[in-house]
Amino acid sequence: MSIALIASPAFTAYRLPVFHPDQPRRIEAVQDRLIASGLDPLLRPFDAPRVAPELLERVHEGAYLAELEARTPGEGWISLDGDTWLAPGSLEAAYRASGAAALGVDLTLAGTVHGAFALGRPPGHHAHAGHAEGFCLLNHIAVAAARAREHGLNRIAIVDFDAHSGDGTESLVADAPDIRMYSLYQEGGFGAPTAPPAENLRRLPLPPGAGGEALRQGVERDFLGDLATFQPEIMLVSAGFDGHREDDLSDLRLVEEDYAWLVRRLCEVSGGPKVFSLEGGYEPTALARSVHATLHTLLEHG
Repeated sequence: MSIALIASPAFTAYRLPVFHPDQPRRIEAVQDRLIASGLDPLLRPFDAPRVAPELLERVHEGAYLAELEARTPGEGWISLDGDTWLAPGSLEAAYRASGAAALGVDLTLAGTVHGAFALGRPPGHHAHAGHAEGFCLLNHIAVAAARAREHGLNRIAIVDFDAHSGDGTESLVADAPDIRMYSLYQEGGFGAPTAPPAENLRRLPLPPGAGGEALRQGVERDFLGDLATFQPEIMLVSAGFDGHREDDLSDLRLVEEDYAWLVRRLCEVSGGPKVFSLEGGYEPTALARSVHATLHTLLEHG
């Protein structure tokens, strides 16, 4: 089984204020773990390109994209809201994180690899069409869906298992007839929706303190049968690992074995191409173990 690991020096080249959870060490810890474990040589490395502007404009408003360019500082930081900051290099990293997700679509659909993991930052699933939110500047998984559409696909599954609901992605794909989105998140946490879901959205809110057993029961009950019936031509995964019990940004109690189980079950239900894009996960060692477990499972079952 061939899995692409798509990365860029841009993902570790910028720093946010010291109090911010999204720091370069997140990516560095994953890279170190993959090398130390011996898994790295089994993955096919690819450089993350800049996203094509016309593809980005299929997802985000032109005025918002221009605002990001205009407000990016030459030094220091600019706060877009209480959680989301612009730093020198962070917008370039976001362009390449979206480009990595789009490249993953191209590689898997061409048969070059069977699966892809975009190891980027900043995360993307809270970004809306016209504003940043929750550490996110651009919505990488929505960009990947737009790229899949350019390839002519009309059954696209999005699975989001970050501890925080992908409210930006939901807003961008709600009621789209060619997309089915499955969202697993902590009930009442950041981004958690209050309105009923659109017809094409499936939600699994887990209560604070929930662990692997609740995850397994909920996914088996609420997601897998529907996913199998949908028969997606590609699966796009917002892979957030901040539900790990060692991560302070949620109250879930998941461990890396739970993520491995989830990825295995997704692979068993849908045998087509899969593109993962890193979202949250802010305790570096827990993140590194979780991404390792995910990639190891993809190599075995993807």
